[in-house]
Amino acid sequence: MVHINTEECLVCGGCIDLCPKTAIRMIDDTVTVDNDKCVECMICVQVCPVGAPYATEGQES
Repeated sequence: MVHINTEECLVCGGCIDLCPKTAIRMIDDTVTVDNDKCVECMICVQVCPVGAPYATEGQES
């Protein structure tokens, strides 16, 4: 699963623009990931200048 560290996120929109599945969006000035759409391509992790997106294994409750 991919998550966004909202304390580190600059809300620059780079990951939103580059997500091939439109799984990343902004809600109330916070970047979020829809893990039902995310295919874990890791483009967001690669392009973020501050490392805000990160991946974890498996389902979290």
